[in-house]
Amino acid sequence: MTATDKQMEAFASLKNITVERCGVLNCGGPRLGATFEVDGDLNPLFPLVNGRVAEAQYYDAPKRIQFVFDGVLCTLFAHEIVAAAFHSEDEARTFADKLVAYLIDLYRERDTIEPDHTITTFFSPIDIYRLLPKTNCRECGQESCLAFAALLSKGKLSSTDCPGFALPVAQKAVYLVPDNCGNISSTIELPLSQKQHNSPVSEGLLTKREVEVLNALAHGASNIEIADSLFISPHTVKTHIAHIYDKLGVNDRAQAAVWAARHNML
Repeated sequence: MTATDKQMEAFASLKNITVERCGVLNCGGPRLGATFEVDGDLNPLFPLVNGRVAEAQYYDAPKRIQFVFDGVLCTLFAHEIVAAAFHSEDEARTFADKLVAYLIDLYRERDTIEPDHTITTFFSPIDIYRLLPKTNCRECGQESCLAFAALLSKGKLSSTDCPGFALPVAQKAVYLVPDNCGNISSTIELPLSQKQHNSPVSEGLLTKREVEVLNALAHGASNIEIADSLFISPHTVKTHIAHIYDKLGVNDRAQAAVWAARHNML
């Protein structure tokens, strides 16, 4: 028996199947949850599922992958599968057989699947909401800032979709880390060098003084503070800001700051 055959056999070795009530749902609806233990290590499947299944969520601590299969929400741990909800124990066992067959096929086709090692990070919608302008301007396409925060927390939107989103204190690049065999085994995040990543978009668009004003503005400085730091008058600062707004096509300080952040000028 090859190593691949042994691995697939381990995936199929379900044992200690437990089916229990998992809460009161709609009358007549499914309300049983199931837990299936396996002898083998399911970890090799996590990046494959993440790369193949739309909207799968790959978590760390503990490491697990959560996704919907055949209309059922299931979570794979290293040696355990949890799924819900079912009407009966027989339905749960039938589902387990279908899921195991799917996982075995997935492992068999692993050479044709690009594994995704991206870990899903959960962000509280309330914390995100605190970073928003709270104007409900709808420029993001949502009805309110709270609706935007909820979608962003689920990864449905990007922070760049909001023109008034708070500025980051740092930026990082994500790199794929190969193992000794050349396979991607993990990812690491490293800080970006602002000097190495200045955007060419800004070159020639703004004057050197306008770049200085924009940088100070984006860091929250008032007109008077900018004037004092650059040794110019508040009136001159106001004129520079007007020119910046016109050149960038923005309407206020928040939008100008977002533009600067997006183009790596901070």
